[in-house]
Amino acid sequence: MQARFVVRALSYCLGKGKVALKGKNKRPWLEISRSEVDKTYLNHQLRTLRKLHVTPLEVFWDRLATDTYYDKERLRLHSDHLWRVYEILYPQDTSYLSNQALQLSGIHGLTSLWIDQGRIIGRKGSIKGRYSDQEYENLSQWLQDYWNIKCHLRQNQSAIFQLSLNREALETLIDTITPAVHHAMKKKLR
Repeated sequence: MQARFVVRALSYCLGKGKVALKGKNKRPWLEISRSEVDKTYLNHQLRTLRKLHVTPLEVFWDRLATDTYYDKERLRLHSDHLWRVYEILYPQDTSYLSNQALQLSGIHGLTSLWIDQGRIIGRKGSIKGRYSDQEYENLSQWLQDYWNIKCHLRQNQSAIFQLSLNREALETLIDTITPAVHHAMKKKLR
């Protein structure tokens, strides 16, 4: 059960989630921030993590003011099992999206990645994030080898800035993740 909790928390970190060491004792906390429009999905993420965790979680909610009409809802939770997630995502205390993290996250990782970092432009898709060149290459290799989704790395003069999916690859991706997408986020599949 705890392994499933670690995998699901890891998959949420491929999207908008992040694990950080906070407080005087440097304990791991998972933090997910979303627009208040997407609070239903945020509640779903919390329910899923609670269901997979054996003991009660320390959970804190708050609202972050923004310059736009809708504020952000922030969910923060603590569990000792988040140490494993931190070890996988932050080797040597620096953020790095490794092949191991991608393969462990599975279908839920792919779903979180698309919901939070992916977008449809016309008939094509793209995944953009704050990733290094090596992380983009790991993502590309994972999509091609593990999911059989062909993608292309787009780059400018200095660095890779996005993963591009042609129409066929986008259809394959959407067909793959549709069963795992929560009903509140089906809008990201159009």
